[in-house]
Amino acid sequence: MKNRGIRNESQVLFFDQIQKVLPANYALVDVISDLLEVSIDSAYRRIRGAKPIDFEEAIKLCKHFQISMDAFTNVTIDKNYIRCRYSPLRLDNSDDYLTWIQIVSDNFESLILAPESEIFMSTVDVPLFNLFAFKELTLFKLFSWVKTVYHYAAEYETFVQGIENIQAINNMHEKIAKNYPLVASTEIWTANTIDAILRLIGYHSEMKHFRDEKFPLLLCEQLLELLNTLQKWAEKGIKGSKEMPFRFYVSEMDVANTFVLFKTPKNSNCMVRLYTINGLSISDERFCEETEKWIRSAAQRSMLISGASEKARFKFFESQKQKIRYLMDSLI
Repeated sequence: MKNRGIRNESQVLFFDQIQKVLPANYALVDVISDLLEVSIDSAYRRIRGAKPIDFEEAIKLCKHFQISMDAFTNVTIDKNYIRCRYSPLRLDNSDDYLTWIQIVSDNFESLILAPESEIFMSTVDVPLFNLFAFKELTLFKLFSWVKTVYHYAAEYETFVQGIENIQAINNMHEKIAKNYPLVASTEIWTANTIDAILRLIGYHSEMKHFRDEKFPLLLCEQLLELLNTLQKWAEKGIKGSKEMPFRFYVSEMDVANTFVLFKTPKNSNCMVRLYTINGLSISDERFCEETEKWIRSAAQRSMLISGASEKARFKFFESQKQKIRYLMDSLI
């Protein structure tokens, strides 16, 4: 007689990890049934650990959900290991970038579908989610990244013309830009957060990396528009058409790195920025909990300027806009 009490704990943890990367509107049992081409009952038994998955099934699941079995087993052996996801980016292979940006978009989709979700963010540079609302600013950021990391030699306009699937990329940026205001967020900036992109605009303008000499002014105008939007949100303490909570802090100290924590009532995922654009995606519960504690602690040591502190809020945004105006004056 079959022992129905048999339970493969490692396998249960494996399916728990798969559950965490699924969008909120997907049923795990249906996905596993379709992917492994087994019945719903058989999928349930695998998920519960009552029926072991075979080697080929494990490989198929790992490839489909981009889960490293090696990383997973390390977690069960040594508490000092965590699971990370990293997608190498090369703009000469637009499929790589689309894969990465799809991961970001999926994070937002999961947040929107799950009530009481939130983003926690500390940033040393203007967040990409803000830039995605402005096509030229976003492509400029990609251009600067390719120049720095891959020693791209041509001008900005040539770079843009050479991007494959650029319409698909722009569409994905627009989708994320529309979804970002639909999720409550706690964000920590500093007085220097905007400085990095201003230096890049100034540098590439001086190096004659734009055919259109007025293009840097357009980038500055878009930055001003971005700050105006953030200031309006901060005045009300809400953002977007659904009036989601917007808690905007300014830290007197520079934050160590850019952390973006996507948190739902069910699970969390943290993105740690690397190399200006790319980053590590980490779903390890311990790491996400520690990141949330760090951001909350940093917020307590910072000044909340959304929905309060009218004078401090005006002073902060005016100082940031003045930096942009100084740069614009130097470009004329």
